[in-house]
Amino acid sequence: MATVVTYVLVSNPDDPDAVRSHPTIEEYELEGRPIQEDEPEETLPALKFAATSALEDRTDLETPCRELSEAFPEATVTYCEVEERFDHIEHLRSVVFIGGKRAGNIEHGYVFNVGT
Repeated sequence: MATVVTYVLVSNPDDPDAVRSHPTIEEYELEGRPIQEDEPEETLPALKFAATSALEDRTDLETPCRELSEAFPEATVTYCEVEERFDHIEHLRSVVFIGGKRAGNIEHGYVFNVGT
């Protein structure tokens, strides 16, 4: 079965509590995840959220992440979607938003073919 894990990283928000309570976080059932940094004195504050679903039940969160970025224009919002099949990453897509605008993206696909 293919699964999709969606990560949302909100870096350097002015009000982390407002991010945690934003309607997008609850509506899309994004769960807070701990962030562990090796050098905290050189790290900006950040919040990480994630949601896991079957591929066929996946919800594209790019638009909600853009809206989250609009709500917190001082923050950088990174949306990352990882598709896994048979314990292999098959597709990776990451999009960065600043002030509600797309600041760039990275996309990588890997297809694992068995016995052709």
